[in-house]
Amino acid sequence: MKPRQWFGFLILGGLLILVVSGCDFLSTEKAQTLTITDQLGRKVEIPRHPKKIAALHHFGGKIVYSLNMQHLLVERSIYGLEAKALEKIDPAFAALPDMVQGHNYNVEGIVSLNPELIFAYASMDTTEMGRFENAGIPVVAVKGETLEESFEAVRLISDVLDCKEKGETYIKACQDLVDMVQSRLKGRVEKPVAVLFAGPRSIYSVATGNMLQTRILELSGAVNVAKELSGFWADVSPEQIAKWNPEVIFMGSYLDVYGRDQILENPQFRTITAIKERKIFSFPSNIGWWDYPAPHCVLGVVWSAKTLYPDLFRDIDMTATANAFYKQFTGHSFEELGGRLP
Repeated sequence: MKPRQWFGFLILGGLLILVVSGCDFLSTEKAQTLTITDQLGRKVEIPRHPKKIAALHHFGGKIVYSLNMQHLLVERSIYGLEAKALEKIDPAFAALPDMVQGHNYNVEGIVSLNPELIFAYASMDTTEMGRFENAGIPVVAVKGETLEESFEAVRLISDVLDCKEKGETYIKACQDLVDMVQSRLKGRVEKPVAVLFAGPRSIYSVATGNMLQTRILELSGAVNVAKELSGFWADVSPEQIAKWNPEVIFMGSYLDVYGRDQILENPQFRTITAIKERKIFSFPSNIGWWDYPAPHCVLGVVWSAKTLYPDLFRDIDMTATANAFYKQFTGHSFEELGGRLP
């Protein structure tokens, strides 16, 4: 072969190497991200292995903690009563910045922490989502108004954070508690107990059929007297409550902001079965409500069933059950966090 031909082959070979290398380079670059579908049905491109994240609602925050992935958080991601409990015993949590107050987000502060992605609850205003997305931070929407949605959120978050096995472990622990309740109720409950589930504001603000509380009652052998209503925390009259005549009333605030005694003494409720039999209970717990969207609501299912059917669940120690669950999925037992039951 002539020298000129050898030279041509060398040039061609070099070009082929560059092309192949270039394809590999592009492939490697492309592999740094993936596109997922969030629980609003949106396609979101995210980093494949995020190292810094935020969760602007404690639904997502609780799931991140339950997956033992909280080391990725750049801000607290858990708020309210549970945050106060955690900061007392968890120095790492206490050291994280608090960037959310109620429904108000410190957008500039969160952006300055450089999270690679944000988990937001699906009800977050799209304008707020857009502010983060405009800053180059992808937002993944999650939700949990049913237990099934909560499990879907766990699978989505554990997939994004590359810890699928932890997600399935969490889901199984939750499902095992629900299955235990269901197996004890099966064939032993002739008629579900009629329950009014009052909200955190007032006895006249009630959980509707759209809300997680209705599903919690169904799983614990009860029926929500307000299940035909829609929306969230519907306001009703005393006459309507008397007409429903609930057998049991659950108050959705462990802090008892509207007073059990006031309800018992209200002359407008005199004919209600729950009042006559004094079956009014504050829904747990003092470090974070168990009727709140998050798989932890399974503890609310167990508590509700034990409260409604004490004979069927006499051997279930609710505090011990909560201790074990919290220890496994927050790193601290319920009582270590200061938890107590009514």
